[in-house]
Amino acid sequence: MAASAQQRGRPAAATPAAAGQGQAMLLETAGKWQAFSSQQGRTKVCYALSKAESRLPANLKDVEGLLFVATRPTEGVRNEISFVMNFDLKEDVEHQAIIGSERYALVAKGQNMWLKNPAEEPRMLDSLRKGAALEIKGTSRRGNPTTDKYSLSGMSQVVKRAEDACK
Repeated sequence: MAASAQQRGRPAAATPAAAGQGQAMLLETAGKWQAFSSQQGRTKVCYALSKAESRLPANLKDVEGLLFVATRPTEGVRNEISFVMNFDLKEDVEHQAIIGSERYALVAKGQNMWLKNPAEEPRMLDSLRKGAALEIKGTSRRGNPTTDKYSLSGMSQVVKRAEDACK
């Protein structure tokens, strides 16, 4: 059973070193996406990663937004979608992921966001695979609206590569 978004901490793959406490190995690059794997002992983490192509407001451009699709077999996690904004988020508001006409509610904890309803991950992953772009609308802890935009070019190929590496 998937943990609720509020129970989740920082994504295990938030940084290559944290991905398994070991050195992350680049598996593949396609478009704006990269696949990595990391292992320490029996713990293996595989993930696809993309950096936001653009970010508003402009004063946040010195910190990168990151999108992860992570698989952690020892935890029973497959294709968990998460966002690392690299600034503190308001936790008592609903944030949004927009792919074409599809909208997904996100929740925040600290600098991270996940789907409000983890059961929607397969549907969102399908939308990401079929879409061209993703927009993340959030609210900083200070109450400022933010928007990150991601290219989905190469996403399907790289997520599959990460998924295959953790079989």
